Amino acid sequence: MPTPASTVRITGPLASFAEGLRQSLLSVGYTPLSTANVLRLAAHLSRWMHRRRVPVTQLPSLAEQFVRHRRRCGYTGLRSLRGLRPIMAYLASTHAIEQPDAARRPMCPVLEQYREYLRRERRLSASSVGRYATTAARLLARQPDLRRLTAAGVTAFIRRESRHYSVGMTKLTVTAVRAWLRYLFVAGAIEVDLRGAVPAVAGWRLTGLPPRGPSPDDVAALLAAGHQRTAMGRRDYAVLLLLARLGVRAVEVATLTLDDVRWATGEIVIRSKGAESRLPLPPDVGRALVAYVRVRGAVPVTRTLFLRSRAPQGPLAVPSITAIVARAGRRAGVRSVSAHRLRHALATTMLRRGASLSQIAQVLRHRSVDTTAIYAKVDTAQLRPLARPWPLGAA
Repeated sequence: MPTPASTVRITGPLASFAEGLRQSLLSVGYTPLSTANVLRLAAHLSRWMHRRRVPVTQLPSLAEQFVRHRRRCGYTGLRSLRGLRPIMAYLASTHAIEQPDAARRPMCPVLEQYREYLRRERRLSASSVGRYATTAARLLARQPDLRRLTAAGVTAFIRRESRHYSVGMTKLTVTAVRAWLRYLFVAGAIEVDLRGAVPAVAGWRLTGLPPRGPSPDDVAALLAAGHQRTAMGRRDYAVLLLLARLGVRAVEVATLTLDDVRWATGEIVIRSKGAESRLPLPPDVGRALVAYVRVRGAVPVTRTLFLRSRAPQGPLAVPSITAIVARAGRRAGVRSVSAHRLRHALATTMLRRGASLSQIAQVLRHRSVDTTAIYAKVDTAQLRPLARPWPLGAA
């Protein structure tokens, strides 16, 4: 019996790519119906290219014109550049067109050299390189001519950025700007070392309270709100258990691989910030992971543990981890919950059950116990006896 995808006929410049595109879509998890929809879009695109005599090599630069044409024709679905991504990605994989990737866009030479310096000399992670380079690009956009960059311009940039971010994020911005200015000076792109023009950020460690995490009852409601009858439900439940029971960060969940779960020893390997830690695997977390892996399916292109539930199949990104927690919070009626607040909730619960700060630091993988000390402030019941009475008669 023919499938929906096999009945779609493509004519024109893309005809020779039809079968390869169909096989590619099915291999990354598209259902036969979804594959047929993408092929119908490819058929429409190919007819449009034939009428306009557009060669395949020029498709990336003219894709926006096709999208506008499709909208004028009255189509209600797949009428944006996002809808063309599977087709463009396949054509790029066959080298019929250039890779439609932001990395191929022209970049300022000094900024590209800076990225290479961060990768090779500083040995920073990809996420750190992206954060530092993004801050540098924002400053560069304000003043493209580095020879005209002044101390006043640097200070004004920091003040502008600080209006939109928290104290912690502003500190990160200040650090990134100082690193960028130091590189420019050493590389000879600017004649004066402008790092002194970067203002300090008024904010001291351990002066405030940590974000208020959900209560143990809230965490229980969060875990009970999901359903485990589908592959997506089992995946989300396993993610929530990892966050709530082990206090892992969202990025650590997203980068877990199948090989990181050591079933024989009952451990799980967590990698973050250039370090590797082994944590005991609680029985309920282990059972949840087994239930998910059984329905996860085999994806030859990746060993990442958690995968997207929709095609194309691939690793689950950090924003998706955030979305899983948010959805569970809405179902359970728990407000202001996030992946990192589940980490705070675990630390607070451990403290109230008698765990020492050093024990909490080991679980949360803090490099210094000073970082963990902030959680001591949330236990007001134990702190109250330490408060000294107000002097009698004082105003």
